[in-house]
Amino acid sequence: MPEIYHCAVVPVSLRPSPLSQENACFGVIVKCDATGFLDYKLAQYDEKVISRITTFFPDYGRENLMRVMEWAAHDIGFTIQKEREKNVGAFGNLIRPRENVIRYGNPFVVATSDPAHELCRQYDSLVAVPDTVCKDVTDGAETGTRP
Repeated sequence: MPEIYHCAVVPVSLRPSPLSQENACFGVIVKCDATGFLDYKLAQYDEKVISRITTFFPDYGRENLMRVMEWAAHDIGFTIQKEREKNVGAFGNLIRPRENVIRYGNPFVVATSDPAHELCRQYDSLVAVPDTVCKDVTDGAETGTRP
């Protein structure tokens, strides 16, 4: 039986107005302290998700959305670098609540034997448009589709 790990999952969303609670999830971060796994997947290259978000927030625009996703990728990449340098608190600082168009949701915990596969599973569940498939980050294999 494979070993089971507890991993934190953090949804990454666009919230154009701090006055509104409306947001659209465009990514997910998975962090597993037991294995040292920390990775993310954003919808930067997923045209179906981009279209869904720009339809939901028509005044925000595609260019602004792409810029927000670039900022998120930079911030998350920087945090991963700091975590690997053993900078305690970098991840907590990234996901702390603040007024910003990028909203890192409250972390929740999942039990998994494969954190990389869990990243794709959570992306499919929280972000992907039905009938899209997340490629497993470890071997490029399809991990399944959303129901």
